[in-house]
Amino acid sequence: MRGWTHYLSGLAMTTFFTQLLEDLSKGVLWPLIAGFYAYLPDFVDFKFRRFLWRRDVVVDPAPQDRKLKVSPRRVFIGELKPENRWQFYYLEGTVKAITSRSEEFTEFVLEDESGEIRVVARYEDVRRLERVAGGELSVGVRVRVPGYMDFDTEGKPYWNFSDAPHPNYVAKLIAKAIDSAYETGKRVTVKILNIRMSGDLYRRFLIHYDSPNKRILVLMGPLVSTGGLPIDGTGVPPYRMIGEASTEHPFKKTYPRPTVIDAFSGPEIGFVKNPEEGVVEEEFIPWHRGFTHSFTAGFLFSLFLIPILFLIGYENYLYLALAAMLGHWMHVIEDQMGLMGSVLFPPITKKRIPGLMIGPRIPAAMNFATSWAMISIIVWNINRNLPLISPGFPKIIDLTKLTGLPLTDMIADFMLLIILLIPTILIYALGLVDRAKFIKLLKEQLPEKKREELLDEMEEVGGL
Repeated sequence: MRGWTHYLSGLAMTTFFTQLLEDLSKGVLWPLIAGFYAYLPDFVDFKFRRFLWRRDVVVDPAPQDRKLKVSPRRVFIGELKPENRWQFYYLEGTVKAITSRSEEFTEFVLEDESGEIRVVARYEDVRRLERVAGGELSVGVRVRVPGYMDFDTEGKPYWNFSDAPHPNYVAKLIAKAIDSAYETGKRVTVKILNIRMSGDLYRRFLIHYDSPNKRILVLMGPLVSTGGLPIDGTGVPPYRMIGEASTEHPFKKTYPRPTVIDAFSGPEIGFVKNPEEGVVEEEFIPWHRGFTHSFTAGFLFSLFLIPILFLIGYENYLYLALAAMLGHWMHVIEDQMGLMGSVLFPPITKKRIPGLMIGPRIPAAMNFATSWAMISIIVWNINRNLPLISPGFPKIIDLTKLTGLPLTDMIADFMLLIILLIPTILIYALGLVDRAKFIKLLKEQLPEKKREELLDEMEEVGGL
């Protein structure tokens, strides 16, 4: 859920307490703290835990230019090392010699001030190379050559002309992290950086966990906009589209969404060995949805609030502490409706309890429905408590008078709440239908994909 949805939930909890409503009507703003408490779990995670968390492996497939903050960055030939294999950079130098030239294969020697290296372009990349060179390649011409370093069958380095890193770079590091987590028994956190190109475009790539065959497959996709819209004609050739790496130990994917990296910051993934099952489990964003997103934390944080409110002389400190705790708990409940889940009752529970997956493919609608519910609760509570807050002032919405039916106050108030919540009820019903369809889709994808099926998965998330 969005931050403003959580904040509204905290405000809604304050309206259940007449004492807090009276304070707000008098201009006393301390009850607004409950709204902050409802946002507190995400505030702590994203403003503090995120930066304090240790990253054991940083996967940077395309290092950015330090000034322009886009990829690729220039590298000198003499600086290339084996660990740079498959990373996306660009070389700039002079064509020293052309050793092979055809429509499907071109090879030449590039020289800069630090050394020289063979440059190879294959298939569609030959046409790309001609465009980069400004026409026909010739000796003595100075060119800028994007691509990555690789090794031939004899172990000699060469430069592969390309417009993207080779996905093997990502696959190898993730496979290594999984094996490290299994062998050490410790969590290994991997930070995967995205690939930002010029023009505010991003190179999309997808990570697929082939658990039965103990393989990591990475598919390099097209350029996309910041909104995730693929750009036609920017896909990579088949021969450098799919990367693969094997692990020595078993693993399984627990987060039920494809791991797709494109715009904005790349994800962080923790790999933790499950000693009971003897496999390494994926832990998506390991610093998020932990202790802070628990009922235990809500109780403890509200206890800390009591002495502070008491010392500043706020009379209704107990009611506000209770409202703050309920606001925090509402955050936990709302997040539990999604996919990731949370650690609900530490120290009794130590792992995330999976979410209910309500409306997994319509998150904007679910945010709207929840926000509508919280606003409805605020309106409902103010309306039914108005005569108590302002004696002699009638309810703004009185169903007994509007309908002319002999309803008791309790029944009239209950009916009003149901009427206000109708949009929320309808959207949540749609979310349950979407959940059923999503689970069916997951079950259909359980059989392991072949390479062609992996391409279909990329297409499904808007990649091809």
